[in-house]
Amino acid sequence: MNACSFCGLAKTCTLAGTGADGAPVARRWYLVGTPNTGKTSLINALAGAHLEIGNWSGTTIEVASATAHLACGTVELIDLPGAYTLAGSAPDEEVVLPALDGDDDALVVNVVDATNLERDLTLTAELVEHGRPLVVALNLADQARKAGQEVDPAALEAALGVPVVEVAANTGTGVGALVSAAARAAVGRADVAYPDALERAAGRLQAHAPSRWHALAALAGEWNPATVPATAASVPVGATVDLTDAGAPDEPDWADPLAARAEQERGGLLASGIDAFLDVAEARHRFAHAVAGRATRPVGEATASPGDRVDRVVLNPWLGPFVLLAGLALTFHLTFALSDPWVGFLGEVQGVLAAWAEALPLPALVGSFLSGAVIEGVGTVVAFVPVLFTLYALLGFLENAGLLARVAYLADGLMRSLGLPGRAVLPMVLSLGCTVPAVQSTKMLEQPRDRLRVALAIPSIPCGARLPVFVLLAAAFVPQYAGLVLTGLYVFGFVATLFTAFIFRGALKGDTATGVMELPDYRLPPVALVLRIAWVRTKAFLAGAGGPILVVVAVVWALLTLTLPGGTSVFEAVSRGLAPIFAPIGLDDWRVVGALIPGLVAKEVMIGSMALTFTGADAAASVSFLGGLQHVAASFLEAIRNTVAGLWGSVLATDAPDAALGSRLAGALSLGSALSLMVFSLLYVPCVATVAAIRKAFGTRYAALSVAWQLAIAYVAALLVFLAFG
Repeated sequence: MNACSFCGLAKTCTLAGTGADGAPVARRWYLVGTPNTGKTSLINALAGAHLEIGNWSGTTIEVASATAHLACGTVELIDLPGAYTLAGSAPDEEVVLPALDGDDDALVVNVVDATNLERDLTLTAELVEHGRPLVVALNLADQARKAGQEVDPAALEAALGVPVVEVAANTGTGVGALVSAAARAAVGRADVAYPDALERAAGRLQAHAPSRWHALAALAGEWNPATVPATAASVPVGATVDLTDAGAPDEPDWADPLAARAEQERGGLLASGIDAFLDVAEARHRFAHAVAGRATRPVGEATASPGDRVDRVVLNPWLGPFVLLAGLALTFHLTFALSDPWVGFLGEVQGVLAAWAEALPLPALVGSFLSGAVIEGVGTVVAFVPVLFTLYALLGFLENAGLLARVAYLADGLMRSLGLPGRAVLPMVLSLGCTVPAVQSTKMLEQPRDRLRVALAIPSIPCGARLPVFVLLAAAFVPQYAGLVLTGLYVFGFVATLFTAFIFRGALKGDTATGVMELPDYRLPPVALVLRIAWVRTKAFLAGAGGPILVVVAVVWALLTLTLPGGTSVFEAVSRGLAPIFAPIGLDDWRVVGALIPGLVAKEVMIGSMALTFTGADAAASVSFLGGLQHVAASFLEAIRNTVAGLWGSVLATDAPDAALGSRLAGALSLGSALSLMVFSLLYVPCVATVAAIRKAFGTRYAALSVAWQLAIAYVAALLVFLAFG
């Protein structure tokens, strides 16, 4: 009989589909635990490079999953969002119960933090009462020992009636033993001592409920008939399902009878002075306290946590904001230092490919389409990869290290004044680099309403792509005050962002996040896991937003290439047609108005468009095949040098403005018109990729709302500026 190369068991191990006794076992494992217990790290240790990230069926909740391909079989691993209770009301927590209810054949792996054993055992008690086969993975036991506490897995196993295995998710230690223990997965026991009257009422309800947990939850008023099973088998790994496309599953036949009976029983208990909700919670906490007490013993001397000493500085109300802002500034700097040279390298590759395409023996229009639409479109999409990957990797490191939670804690007061949680400040800061990943990062917010408000507000924050436009115009019109003007634009963008968040506070209905904010311990996350998650998230964005970007680039190419009778390009005709609309804000020159059209693709493209219409097109340089390869190789080496040098350079460094174009613009526009153009460029739609990101996250309706709102506030603000300075 062959043994599994991973866990060392025979073909009858859990992963083969049967246990040692021949009993069938699960091929789908749900990892369940409170936040920051190491579930994703454990999946990474089990499945490695097969990790994927997608939305849970019918929701916008991000769920990590993986398929573990082992010699003895295949297992699907699903990392359910962190939850403190199965009856959680937060959007992330509401995914957990339907997943467990809808998959009777699954195995539950409860990941428990040994440093917070009593807290986590409350959820473990609920999972035992839920009645699914269960295995407990005791993580971070080494950290508990450093804190002076030894946790005995055997004592926990005796108290819970399920296998308990000590693991170190970050290093993979104990993972083989966990897989072996899965063959012994069992429906455990939790001797929770509920009051007699409550116990009798729960017993009567249990005959009408799927499990003891459902009976107690209904009795305590925590069960929601709208929480219906979602069959897990219908959710492919990594799938992303739009909420608007998700069909509502049928309500289970036990829902209404259980709710009605629970209402009667709850009324009877209240009449006798018993609050089922409080008594259930208190009994579970007493159980967790007792079990944790029996399973732990002091060992050695507890040493002061280095994290506590760091928090004395980081969470200091005076020093903390400066320390964390410096950390975010460093993140911002590293994002550009590590990604900008590679964006430039991809641009050089794109230029070589375009030159090769134009040199092919093809009709002029076909060659132009290949170079100006296909290669340009793909290049525009691929150019986001270095920025997105770098930012996702840095954010993943900061989040898993426990730093982002502290930024949110310090910003909580300001954000609460706008009706937003403290974590809302993080997407706003990220928008200074690129609005696209900032929109993606709104998933870190708990309430859908908060995510939407922030996503609608942050396009007003000036991203890095808008900086070259500001520098060009400021250098051409107000060179002596260029720094002051740039600072004013950034401040104005943040004010517009806060104004938008305030306006949509009343317009968008829904709940705002409330409750306690947990500060996780400082930890060093596995670098391989951070990079893997960053790549998976980058691929997810490209898959969702790449298509719309390609379409818009192709449309812009068509406008620039196709001509009308008389030789006028469609681009010029459209620009001249739009010019009267922009005349009230001082932009009546069709060449300036025309630059706003390709500016939808990327703001820095505005400079190329104005250079083309104001100073004329440069002749395309022909490049031989060998010469192109040499140019790409040289650009690759230059990107490496610039990456190393950029780590010590300025984050706001930019190319010198085009003097010839600046002088032409100074002759065509007044100061008021130039300031109006700066403000309009600051506030109107950042780029089509941002719109695609909002559409992917929130749907077409809200993407259209974002476009309309940005155009409206940009026009009004530019009008006021032109009237003041024109």
